[in-house]
Amino acid sequence: MYDNLTNTIKTINKSKKIRCFFLGNTVKRESSSFYVTTIRENQKFIYAGAIIFSDFSAKKIAKIIDGKVDLLLIDTEKKAISNNIEPVVNIEKSIKETIKKTKIFTYKGNDLTVQAAETFINNYFLKDIRGIGGKKILIIGSGNIGTKLGIKLVESGANVFLYRRKIKILKNIINTINNIIPKGTLAKAKMIKNLKLNLNKFHIIVGATGEKPILTSNHVKSFNSDVIIIDIGKGIFKKEALKLAINNNINLYRLDVTPAYNAYLENINTTQKIYNFNLKRSLTHGKFKFVKRGILSDENSIVVDNVNSPKKIYGISDGYGSFKKIHRKTLKNLQKKIISKY
Repeated sequence: MYDNLTNTIKTINKSKKIRCFFLGNTVKRESSSFYVTTIRENQKFIYAGAIIFSDFSAKKIAKIIDGKVDLLLIDTEKKAISNNIEPVVNIEKSIKETIKKTKIFTYKGNDLTVQAAETFINNYFLKDIRGIGGKKILIIGSGNIGTKLGIKLVESGANVFLYRRKIKILKNIINTINNIIPKGTLAKAKMIKNLKLNLNKFHIIVGATGEKPILTSNHVKSFNSDVIIIDIGKGIFKKEALKLAINNNINLYRLDVTPAYNAYLENINTTQKIYNFNLKRSLTHGKFKFVKRGILSDENSIVVDNVNSPKKIYGISDGYGSFKKIHRKTLKNLQKKIISKY
């Protein structure tokens, strides 16, 4: 395990791109203390990750990684395995206590998975004039990921049906979704108490069961020929059912979260540039008060890229969180005056 981690870090280190490493945790107990994910990269970033099952592993991995990547991202979700086993409680705390050199940021793995699934579904129906509006979507497994995805899809106009073995919890989830969606949303979340019914009415079936196979060959035989199956939990089908689905040319997809991770890294990069918490928030130069972009400020403050040495003016604060309406030429002249002076 640790040899695999070391080799992964060495490979990432050879790149001239921004080097990142994700550390996630899960409630699932595995035989090993962690496993390393594959290396991914785009034009700007190269990254890999590890899924950890104990605080001890988190600290040991952090020591190996520290100083060898540019950015370490820690899953902020706090998860415990069981009262009978030593809990995986807080890898964020363990890693932050250990890391001394590498810059740390946080993420939520489940939320990135939800984002990837929502983006995939919307893109699949991009050419449909209604998008996913009016589509019937079944989500099998209404845990953290299934519930969050359900909210997003209902908000987009889909009729979402959710299934979970524990009916009492499922009822609460359905009520919560329908209570928090925006007013005026015609689509609603609905409950499916069992999966013995014919599944041919669904346009999309999403599996978020956490590697618990549920769909049988009888389910597959009832599918609409145009149905789309998206496996998030990586194990929605019984073995024979999967073979039948493949033989029947059903549209089967295993969700790839790479796009969501790429987008999140870009989000972090841009956020750091905008807020840059290492720079001063505001500074007064003579009659001018400069304020860093992204900060609420009083009226007539000049919002700039860098309060110590401004090179760009974004606008003049109106004191209410927005910019005053100023002629472009006036703003341009002010920028020339400030840059030449400071």
